[in-house]
Amino acid sequence: MVDDHAPGARCEMAEKDSRACKRVPRCHNDLIDLLLTSGTDRRGAYELVVRGGQIIAQDGLRSFAERSQRYLRRKLFPSTNPPAPPSQRELEDMRLQSAGFEYRPKISIITPVYNTPEDWLRGAIDSVLQQAYDNWELCIVDDGSGQPHIREILDHYQREDGRIKVKYLNENKGISNASNEALALASGEFVGFLDHDDQLPAHALYEVVRLLNWNANADFIYSDEIMISEREKPIYALFRPDFSLDYLLSHCYIIHFAVIRKSILKEIGGFRTDFAVSQDYDLFLRVVSQTRNISHIPKILYKWRQHQASGGHQLKERVMESSRRALQDFADREGIGGEVYCTKHFNFFRLKRDILDQPKISIIIPTRDRIDLLSRCIESIQAKSSYGNYEVIVVDNLSQEEESAAYFDSLQRSHNDYKILKFNETFNYSRLNNYAAKFALGDHLLFLNNDVEVLNPDWLEAMLEQSQRDEIGCVGAKLLYPDKKIQHVGVIVGGGGRAEHIYKWSDSNYIGYMGHFVSIRNYSAVTAACLMIRRSIFDEVGGFDEGYEVGFGDVDLCLRVRELGYENLFTPYAELIHHESATRGKSISIDPHPSDTKRFMEKWKKYIDEGDPYYNPNLPLDCFDILPYVSW
Repeated sequence: MVDDHAPGARCEMAEKDSRACKRVPRCHNDLIDLLLTSGTDRRGAYELVVRGGQIIAQDGLRSFAERSQRYLRRKLFPSTNPPAPPSQRELEDMRLQSAGFEYRPKISIITPVYNTPEDWLRGAIDSVLQQAYDNWELCIVDDGSGQPHIREILDHYQREDGRIKVKYLNENKGISNASNEALALASGEFVGFLDHDDQLPAHALYEVVRLLNWNANADFIYSDEIMISEREKPIYALFRPDFSLDYLLSHCYIIHFAVIRKSILKEIGGFRTDFAVSQDYDLFLRVVSQTRNISHIPKILYKWRQHQASGGHQLKERVMESSRRALQDFADREGIGGEVYCTKHFNFFRLKRDILDQPKISIIIPTRDRIDLLSRCIESIQAKSSYGNYEVIVVDNLSQEEESAAYFDSLQRSHNDYKILKFNETFNYSRLNNYAAKFALGDHLLFLNNDVEVLNPDWLEAMLEQSQRDEIGCVGAKLLYPDKKIQHVGVIVGGGGRAEHIYKWSDSNYIGYMGHFVSIRNYSAVTAACLMIRRSIFDEVGGFDEGYEVGFGDVDLCLRVRELGYENLFTPYAELIHHESATRGKSISIDPHPSDTKRFMEKWKKYIDEGDPYYNPNLPLDCFDILPYVSW
């Protein structure tokens, strides 16, 4: 957050997300808008029918039936929505459990204060006093406030409870200095951060210490949170994934509630004053350089008050530049060659990594006839690819048309780096790609559908800069339908009870919930409609599992790659149009590939049951574009 202890400055970090999280209407047709007014029941019914038709056309009747059932269940039974805060009885149980914890570390809550409205300041302090876990201290530093009620309130609370420590600064030194002064007061093993106008739910510290009793090695713990209005009404919730380094390097998605081991904060020297408007982001990045023992609690443990901001455009520019410098500092510290850029979206960044050694990429494209699709795909590669060191391997699976044979011949005659392979067996997507990979000369394999077309010239560089990283396995791209709606920005395991493209059919002009459409971030899986992987990892994992004939082979590959210790990720900077399943045709059967579905669900049942670490369990598994309001 920005330095809201400096006169005239207020936090604006969430302003863009707040606007962006509102649903974007799917239909902009003037006639529809005229006949069916947006927001009415009739318009809602129309949009449900349109969505149902899309699901049937793309994924079949079974998927439609399953999604409809889950949608109705959520509407009829609100208990399937995110849980409400604990009841008083549950809090009493938590107090009893807290007293019996084997490990009861002291948590120091630090709160810098500057001219806070009386009700908000009392609310922040009272929220700590009401904690179910009692081994805490509250370290408050007043940053030179001029309002007389500040000292009256702080002196009162300090007299009432010995766990509250207060220090007064003679002048306004800014939030970083004030926070460091509060850190100096802290005697706890862990430090939590509470802004002077926010609140902690009564079970916040209990949940943190409960996790530490399960995982005492955790150094950095963060939670979900809810934004509240000035009058403490819920606005919307921020449900975060488990730790995703690549997401953090795109956006400071970790904000509240953050609890960090004090020894690490001492080692890194606390907050840095030259990052005064991005001090939290800079602190988190320096902590990440010290430890990867980072745990996420998927519960709302913080109430973040949203109120009228000031500072305007100039403040936003300061925040962006300060955050960019913090990210560049992280990259330099970690030995990452590359440059950090601000994007057009507030508080979103791109760490563009240097390409090492210009390795060869083998682009593998399975096809059967439909030269109209294949030629468009290849022509877009030729016309729009700024990276030149690639070869194209076209795998012909029983094409019958004379036009196809003529086109294949012309490709081979005119391009030395093009191979045409014959795969004269019944279609098996996994076996077909494994066969083609044997002929590939590249250090990186790019599996590409014949019904895609390239949109941006540096798409290969955008994927290669990630695929070349030692820790990265599969890299996926941003795929759009011809109408520019989202087709792929990542795959979650558990969606539809199996695996599902997240945010399908959403408007690509929208940044997505918490910026998921515009952030490089880790996912459990990505689609092989456009997937890059190092040849060495592909060989290490044994290629595609040929037991999957049509579907789920790519998700299975990604999960096996994760089991080897690699991370998979999505990049929005490789963008293509995908005319989905145009070669095989759209199926409206109950399940287009039931044997593949059965194989996947049996093999990965444990993963499905435990939940995808990169998709918060509080979010729905069927409607990925809804705003996650909660009933607080």
